[in-house]
Order: sequence, then structure tokens, then C-alpha cells
Amino acid sequence: MKCNAIEKPLMQEISIEQIFNLDLPLTNEKDGAVFAHKFKGDLVAMTTSLIVAKYFDKRHDNVIQAIKNLDCSEEFNALNFQAVKYVDEKGEKRPMYRMTRDGFMFLVMGFTGKKAAKFKERFISLFNKMHSWINQRVKLSSNQHLLNDAIQFVELQRGEKDEHSHARENTLIYMIALGSSKKKWLRVNGYAPDDDIRAHLSESQLELLDLLTSENAVMFKLGLSYRERESRLKDTALFFWAKQQRKAA
Repeated sequence: MKCNAIEKPLMQEISIEQIFNLDLPLTNEKDGAVFAHKFKGDLVAMTTSLIVAKYFDKRHDNVIQAIKNLDCSEEFNALNFQAVKYVDEKGEKRPMYRMTRDGFMFLVMGFTGKKAAKFKERFISLFNKMHSWINQRVKLSSNQHLLNDAIQFVELQRGEKDEHSHARENTLIYMIALGSSKKKWLRVNGYAPDDDIRAHLSESQLELLDLLTSENAVMFKLGLSYRERESRLKDTALFFWAKQQRKAA
């Protein structure tokens, strides 16, 4: 299999608990068995040959060779596998593959035994969860555009521009959804202030932000006051979390 090599930093050890905790927002190779990664221009759910070797109790060089020996088309290979480099504990560069869900399934279909079957099932669950998380994140991005359009619409009607509108409206939404502004939330949770906060939120948090953003866009365009919108958004958030608790019960 021919792929371009990309240097990557050392991957941290992944605990066995992480693959079973389906509530974790696993969004990169340092966090979990399945992570979100930009591949072929899109954010997709992926895992790696290192992770597969770890959980399926196989030597990594054997997993690498198995990927190279897969009887798949060049098109399938290009769309589902990415050859990269990582730095091992000795500081040496080693080969590794990232793979999509389809690539993972093609690779592990030949893995047999009860343990393999158990981990196949868990990985499928994680891929499904990550796919849902990615969709929710994309949806939030789309509704952010709706809010931006609503702000521009009102500014055109009023004939004046409010340079603080975007920051104020987004702070309102994050204060209600997370209890703090984006910058404060990132700082309190140990992330860099310029990090994309969406990469660190759970699917439920993203869903609530999406809901509040779309509702605020409509209310802003209709001319409701800040206090009116704040009150209604708080009611929406309370209802949302009450519904989440009923689902979990």
C-alpha cells in the first residue's frame, strides 16, 4: 500500500477504561481508541494501527504488514488508510496507519475469537458515537452561520453596526450552556485559550449549544430584547437537561 508519510508526535498510552467509557468526547489520538481527525478535507472518525495492535493483542509490525497485504482496491486504500509516522519512546520515528471505520472493519474481519469479537463490538460502538459527535459539531457550525446572518440582518435594518454583537451573543449562549464564557471554560479545564472549544465538548453539550444558537438566531432577528432572549434560552436549557436526565434514568 502506498501512502504519504506524515510525522506525528509520540502517542500517549491509552487506558483500557477509555474504550469502554462511551461518554468521553474522544477527539484525538492522545485521548482515545477512536478519535476525530481531518482526512481528505473532512472531519471523520478514525483509529490507528497502534491502537488496533494494543486492543487486539497483536504485534504492531504484524498489524502494519496485515494492512499492506489487504486485498483491497487502490481507491478503497486511499479513502480509508493514511500512512503516517509517530515517535516512539526511544525518540525514533516509526510507521503507523490511521484508518476510517471502513478501513478498520476491512482489517479486523479476519480477527477471530471471543476477545476479538468483544473488541470489534466496542470499536463499532465508538465509531458510531464519534460519527454522531462529528455530525453534531458540524450542525453547530451551520447554526453559527444562522446567528451571524441574523446579526447582519438586524444591523442592516437599523443602519448601524454593533461591533460587539457577535461576542455578546456567543457569550450569552455559552454562559447558559456551560456556565461560563468560552475562554474561561477552556482555562478552567486546562486548555489553551485559542483552542477550538467544540473539540472538547460532549455530544450533549454540543447539542445544547446548537439548540440555543438556532433559537437565539430566530429571536434576535425578531427583535426580542437581550433579557427576553436570555430568559427563554435559560428555560430551553433547563428543559433540555431535564430531558437528558429522563433518558438516563
